[in-house]
Amino acid sequence: MGPEFSELLHKKSPVFKEKGVLSPHYVPETLLYREEELKRLMLAVAPALESKKPSNMFIYGKTGTGKTASSRHVLQKLVEENNAGVSALYMNCRVYDSRYKVLQKTITEFHPDFAKTGYSFAVLYEKLLDWIETSKAKQVVMFLDEVDMVRDLDNLVYTLTRANDDLKQGGLSLIGISNKIGFKQRLDSRARSSLCEEELVFQPYNAIQLAGILRQRCEKAFLPNVVDDSAIELASAIAASDNGDARYALLLLLRAGELAEKRGLQKITDKEVEESRKAADEDKAFEIISTLPEHQKFVLYALASLYGEADYKRLVEEAGEKMFFSGEVYERYVSLAKKFGRDPRTARWYREYVHELEMIGLISTSASGKGIRGHTNLLRLAYDPPRVKKAIEKTVLAED
Repeated sequence: MGPEFSELLHKKSPVFKEKGVLSPHYVPETLLYREEELKRLMLAVAPALESKKPSNMFIYGKTGTGKTASSRHVLQKLVEENNAGVSALYMNCRVYDSRYKVLQKTITEFHPDFAKTGYSFAVLYEKLLDWIETSKAKQVVMFLDEVDMVRDLDNLVYTLTRANDDLKQGGLSLIGISNKIGFKQRLDSRARSSLCEEELVFQPYNAIQLAGILRQRCEKAFLPNVVDDSAIELASAIAASDNGDARYALLLLLRAGELAEKRGLQKITDKEVEESRKAADEDKAFEIISTLPEHQKFVLYALASLYGEADYKRLVEEAGEKMFFSGEVYERYVSLAKKFGRDPRTARWYREYVHELEMIGLISTSASGKGIRGHTNLLRLAYDPPRVKKAIEKTVLAED
């Protein structure tokens, strides 16, 4: 007879007490090293509690700097005030990625059946204004995470500005959160000045701060005396040298814990942290891939698919690494987009995508050297091509 579920479920871990505490979605009761940012954010939304419209605010900083956790923390505090004149909501714009979806989600907060209907935008807009004016003149504060994912963000910002002009009482405020500092340059200048009335920058954590965050989480995540302090210092130093990303530091410890568990060890030392680094790097890369916008996934898939073609002759080898001509990756991207019924973006957009994929470390580019006619960019994948393809197939390609 094989094992029983009861045996598997109640098997005690030799290292973990509560694994979920190391997850990026866990929000601790006390946010370390973010007192100043929390204060500024609370000051920005506080006028809502006095029936005044808060300023719009744009929050940015790299991944793993505490933007989402801080925003959720302030949202929770706003809700706990239990003020009938304030309605605060959080949405991730990977899901609510258009002006229509953002408005629809806002309306379903007070009218849950509304999501099932296909009303026109004009009807949504009127419904929203009616609700704000007739329900004790609400101040609605919208926390939009990954706001750069809203396809028609200019339109959304205009609509909210116009709504505030049309309302006799009550108001709408936007707290936009983004990892991409440069994205606001793409906004129309009017939308930019409206969205960025106030700006808040989250700086990366340093090694000492990361160690403090890890110690705070380790207390809850691991059994006593399992994690060597030097292992915490090492994970912090690695993450500090890689953008000061707290999520990455937590991922290193999670993978080190799983490694120790697999080997039946009761201690997590520097050795386990070092070994978990490669697995954590891959995890991080594939998490990023799964959350990329669709056309960036197509570009990445186009490049990965060229690696597997034995008859592809026009590649350049550099120190044993295959590199491909940017123009040919673009051609493959175009045919791939068409295959999935999408309109391919222009070469200008494609260059932007390549630049962004390079910025987040998924590909590297170099200018063609001697012996190649004309000046062109050469592209190379930073990770194993079959695994990159598999990660994309699991998301975008599986949806079709």
